[in-house]
Amino acid sequence: MNRVLAPLFAIGALLAAAQGAQAQATVTRSPATAPALGTTIRGNATTVFSISATGTVTRVSGNAIRLSSASVTTPTLTINCGLLNLSGLCALRYVRVTITPVAGSGPATISKLRVSSLSGASYRSGSAPSEGASLVFDLNPLGLLGSATLRLGMDVTLAANAASGNHSYDYIVTVALVQ
Repeated sequence: MNRVLAPLFAIGALLAAAQGAQAQATVTRSPATAPALGTTIRGNATTVFSISATGTVTRVSGNAIRLSSASVTTPTLTINCGLLNLSGLCALRYVRVTITPVAGSGPATISKLRVSSLSGASYRSGSAPSEGASLVFDLNPLGLLGSATLRLGMDVTLAANAASGNHSYDYIVTVALVQ
């Protein structure tokens, strides 16, 4: 009888430890930095450059000039649950994704964000979130060892009379498990 109960207690202890570990979703950005517009020439009006999810850069308004006509590498976000999935939390819970621009990093800032080409998961609402100054949306549970990948497009606003040159800007992505 003890030979049967001992393994059952050991399995129960392992499952309890796994539940205590609280599997968490993580996000990886590739590239790790926001796309670089490259060298821009000063304009006397606020200028907005739109970066599509395919990397095409278009001036939407204003009169600053981007010297390069080349596409940029758009951010790809990969969300996964890793191996601490024994408790089933990540396999069963929705994943909330929050994307916000970093403010005060210089004359270039992200004014609008948009997501596209989601693979490996689906949106809880059934459709991609509307573009906005920041984004908060839920993904359906990723499943055991599952991951989701999406591309991120954005509008970058360059302040009027910003010095010519390269300007950096950034954004933050957080993920959390929700009910």
